[in-house]
Amino acid sequence: MTREKSLVTNRCYTHDRPSVAFCRLTAVCLLVAFAGLPASPGVQAASLNDCREELRTGHYEECIAAAAEAIERRAYGEDWPILKIRAERALGQLDQAAATAAAGLDRYPWSIRLCYEAVLVHRGLGRYEAAEKQLAEISQLVRVRPWRYSDADDLVALGNAALADGADPKTVLQQFFDRARTTFTRRPDGVLASATLALSKGDNQLAAELLEPAVEQFAQHPQILLAHARAIYSADPQRAEASRQAALTINPRFAEALLLAVRQQIDREQFDDAVETVQKIRKTNPHHAEACALLSAVHHLRNEPKLATDARTAGLRHHDTNPAVDHFIGVVLSRRYRFREGAAFQRHALELQPDYQPARAQLAQDLLRLGTPDEAWNLAEAAHAADGYDTQLFNLLQLRDSMNRFTVLQDERFEVHMEKQEARVYGPRVQRLLNSAWENLTQRYDFQPDGPVIVEIYDRPDDFAVRTFGLPDVAGFLGVCFGRVVTANSPISRRSSPTNWESVLWHEFCHVITLQMTQNRIPRWLSEGISVFEERRRDSRWGQRMNPAFRDRILDGKVTPVGAISGAFLEAQSGDDINFAYFQSSMVVEFLVEEYGHTALLAVLHDLNTGLQINDALERHSTDRNQFDSDFQNWLENKANQFAPGVNFGADDPVADDGTPLQTTSSYPRGLASARRWLRTDLDRAEAELRHLTELFPDDTNPNGARILLAELYRQRGQTEKEIPLLEAQVKRSADDLKTATRLFEIQADTNDMEAAVVTGRLILGIDPARPDVLRRLVDVAGAAGDRQLAAECLQALIELDAAQMPHWRLRLAQQLLPDDRDESRRQVLLALEAAPRYRDAHRLLLELQERPSDESGDY
Repeated sequence: MTREKSLVTNRCYTHDRPSVAFCRLTAVCLLVAFAGLPASPGVQAASLNDCREELRTGHYEECIAAAAEAIERRAYGEDWPILKIRAERALGQLDQAAATAAAGLDRYPWSIRLCYEAVLVHRGLGRYEAAEKQLAEISQLVRVRPWRYSDADDLVALGNAALADGADPKTVLQQFFDRARTTFTRRPDGVLASATLALSKGDNQLAAELLEPAVEQFAQHPQILLAHARAIYSADPQRAEASRQAALTINPRFAEALLLAVRQQIDREQFDDAVETVQKIRKTNPHHAEACALLSAVHHLRNEPKLATDARTAGLRHHDTNPAVDHFIGVVLSRRYRFREGAAFQRHALELQPDYQPARAQLAQDLLRLGTPDEAWNLAEAAHAADGYDTQLFNLLQLRDSMNRFTVLQDERFEVHMEKQEARVYGPRVQRLLNSAWENLTQRYDFQPDGPVIVEIYDRPDDFAVRTFGLPDVAGFLGVCFGRVVTANSPISRRSSPTNWESVLWHEFCHVITLQMTQNRIPRWLSEGISVFEERRRDSRWGQRMNPAFRDRILDGKVTPVGAISGAFLEAQSGDDINFAYFQSSMVVEFLVEEYGHTALLAVLHDLNTGLQINDALERHSTDRNQFDSDFQNWLENKANQFAPGVNFGADDPVADDGTPLQTTSSYPRGLASARRWLRTDLDRAEAELRHLTELFPDDTNPNGARILLAELYRQRGQTEKEIPLLEAQVKRSADDLKTATRLFEIQADTNDMEAAVVTGRLILGIDPARPDVLRRLVDVAGAAGDRQLAAECLQALIELDAAQMPHWRLRLAQQLLPDDRDESRRQVLLALEAAPRYRDAHRLLLELQERPSDESGDY
C-alpha cells in the first residue's frame, strides 16, 4: 500500500499548486541536466577542508573563528560564509547567522547556496517575507545563468529551495536530488537529500534502500549515518542505534542524533535520561526549538507545568510564533497516548500558522484516536491536498475507503465497526463479550468509561496497521486501545496464526478502563500488566502464563527492574522478549494485589490520575522502590521454582543414540526428541516415553508437545478412549489450540456427548467464528443440547458463509425461530423462497405459518 505511493512510483499524485517560481526552476533545470559543465574550482582547499572538518566534528566555535578570519582577510569563496552560517545555526546564533548571510550575499550575490542558507536563517527567526524574497532571488539567478549551477551541492540547494517554494516532490527528487546522486557518485549530497525527502514523506523503505550502500561509502559522514538510523529504526533497532552512535562518535554535539536518543528515552519512560540528553543539546544551543519542545513535553508528562512552560518559552526565543514547537510537544504527548492534550497543542500550532502541514496531519490522527472522525477526515483531506506524497496521509485516506465496507453494531455502551459479512457472522458474539467485560471490569475498578466505546475490527491486516500505526506491514499486534477507541485484527484474518479473539477484546477493554481512569497517565507496563492479569482472572487459559522459557529467564536473573519494564517492550529483540515483558508486567500487578490488596492497585491508579509519577504512587501504597523490586524478585523466583519442579528444559542435553529407554530422564527436550525417534521405529516405546513426559510436565500447552504427540498416536491406533482425556487436558489449558479443540469437538459430537461438544464448540468460535464445517455440526449439537440461541447464531453465520446451501439454512433458521419469533421465522422462509422458489419444504412451513396463528402465549 505504501509502496504504491512511493516517491519513485509512476502512480504518484500531482501537486496541484506549483509556484510560478518553481515552474521557472524546473524548466531551467532541464537545461542544467544536459549542460555537462564542470564544477566551479575549489578555493583555499586545505584551509577550507580544515574548516569543514571542524564543522563535521562539532567544533563549531573553531569553525566560526576560522571562517571569520578568512572572510576578514578577503579569502575568496562562498564556502567560507556558508560554513560560518552553519556553525552559527548549530550554536543557535541566528542573528549572527543572518548578518553573515547578508554580508556573504553582498560579496557573492550569485550564490544560490548562500541564498538558501539565508532562507533557513530567516525562517528560523520567523522572517517569512525575507525568506520568500530569497526564494524569488534563487529563481531569478537560475533563470538568468542556469549553467552556473551544475555541481552536486548547487543541485541540492536548488531542490531544497524548490520544495520550500511548494514544488512537486517527485519532480524535485528526479530533476535535482537524483541527478546530484547519480552524476556525483563520490559526493554524499544527492543521496542524503533524496533519503531526507523520503523520510519526510514517511517512505522509510525508500530511504533505507538509498542509504544502505551510502552508509558504507560515507562512513564518516554523520548526517548520512543519522539518516540511516532513522530509516531502519523500526525494522532493525540495533543497527539503527549503531549508526546513531557512530554519528555521535564523529560529532558528539550532533543535535539531531541526540534528539533521536531523547525521543527513544521518552518512549521508554526514561525521563531523567531524556532531560540529561536535552541538556547536552542546550549546552550547545540553549534555544534549540525541538530540544526545548521535547523538554517541555517531558515536564508535561511529569506534571511539572511551570517547567514545561519555561522550556516552551526557551524554544520560542528566536521565533515566538514558531508552530513547530507546539507540534513537537503534541507529538510526544500523543506518542504517550495523551491524545487530548496532544491535539490541543496541534490546534495551537495551527492557530500560529493555519497551513502548517505537520500539525494538520498529526491532528487528524489524534482526532481519529479520540473517536471524532468527521473533523479528522476533513483535516486529512486538506493535508493530503497540500501534500500528495505523504505516505501516511495517503494510506489513511485509502483506509477511509476500506471502512466504507463496514457496518456499525451499536448499543448504549459500544459502537462495533466491522466488515458487513463478518458482522453478520459473529457480531452478536462480539457485543456479548464486550458487554460482559463492561459489567465485570467497571464494577471491579469502580469506574464507568466515557462511551460509547468504539471498537473497530479489521478484516485486512494492512487496514488495521494503517489505522493503528499510520503504515501498513506492521505485524505482531492483535489489538490496540487508544482510550475510547479500540482497534483489532479480525480472527478470520489471522487463520495462519490462530488466537483467541475473545481474550484480545477483554484485554483491550481493560485498557479502556485503565487509560480513561488515569487520563492516559498510566505507564505502558502497568496498563499492559493489568490487562494480562485481568485476562487470566477471567479465564485461566488466557493471557501470558508461566512457561519453561519464562521460568528459565527468571531463574537466570534476567528480570527487568520494575521501573524499566516499559523500555523492555521497545528493546525486545524477539517475540519471546515481548511476551516476557507482558508476562512480567502482569506478575508485578499480581504481586501488588496479592501482597497489598486490590485496593492498593486502585489507589495507585487514582494517584496516577492526579499526576503523581508511578514510582511515587507505588511507594505510597506498598513499600520503597528498592524493597519493592527485591520483594517482587523473590516472589517471582518462588513462582518459577514452583513451576515444573525438577524438570530440565535446557536444550543442551544430547539425545542418547544407543537405544536406551529414557523414561527416567528429567530433561524434557531430551525425552521429547527420544520419543519422536521411537515414533518412527517403535510405537510402544514411544508411548511409554510420551506417557512419562506428560506426567513429568502436565502443564505443557505446546501444540507440538508430548501430550499432543501421544494423542495423535492413540488416534492412529483407533484408541479414542485414550485420546479423549489428552485432548481435554489440552483444551483445559490452552485457549488457542484450534486443531486440538476441533478434533475433540468431532469426537464429542460423534459420541453424542452434546453438552461437552457445545462447550468445545464455543471455544472454537472464540478462536475462529467462521468455520463452516464446525458451524454445520454445531447447529445439530446445539439443537440437541437445547441451546437454541447458539443454534440460531450458527445458522445465521452459515447463511453468510455457505452460499450454495443458503436456502436450506434459512429454512432451518425459520424452524429454529418458530416457537419464539413468528415474524422473523416467516421472513426467513420468504427469503429462502426468494432464492429457491421451488423449495417444497419452505412452502410447507410458510403454509403452516399462515394456517396456524399463534395464541396469546406465543405457542403453536
